[in-house]
Amino acid sequence: MPRRKQDPEGSSGGRERLLRAAVHQFAAKGYAATTVRGILREAGVSAPVLYYHFGSKEGLFLALVREGAGKLEAAAHAALTRPGDAATRIRGYCRAIAEVRREYANLTWTVEAILSGPREAAPRFDFVRVFTDSLQRLEDLVRQGVASGELRPCDPRHAALACLGAVEMTARMRTVQPTGVTDDDDLDAMLSLILDGLAAGRR
Repeated sequence: MPRRKQDPEGSSGGRERLLRAAVHQFAAKGYAATTVRGILREAGVSAPVLYYHFGSKEGLFLALVREGAGKLEAAAHAALTRPGDAATRIRGYCRAIAEVRREYANLTWTVEAILSGPREAAPRFDFVRVFTDSLQRLEDLVRQGVASGELRPCDPRHAALACLGAVEMTARMRTVQPTGVTDDDDLDAMLSLILDGLAAGRR
């Protein structure tokens, strides 16, 4: 196996500039229309820097989505292990997801375009698994709340989808209205409507 060449721009400077430029380029043009040349021009680095750190445009994109997925996993674990009643844990989990989604809001449209396009042209990343894992965790939280008597009997999947819908709407508001949006207030208000309806003893 050939040895990797010396990093042409130090350990991190070129890499971070490439990541920032890639987020902007992917968000503005989509994955397919974004070119390596455009990313390099915006980042102000040469092609060997990209190839050293990421290998290709696909490698650069995958680095971004894997970073986001890792943060989502860490935020989910922290929220799920936090003590509290069912409603508090559901709310905390949704807020944790929303915080990561806000951080990566500029990639939202890129990912959606990839999911709706031909799979053979898409980067090799299991986006569906990230969604299904989030849904499953919320279903489990709702199921636990029903079992404890805190939440009224319901279909856990439907309740989880409603909560994820609230998260999705706050993320979309950030992409179409990036300033003056009170994300947490909007999310908490929507979750309150859902969780009040699920509270045991309420009609």
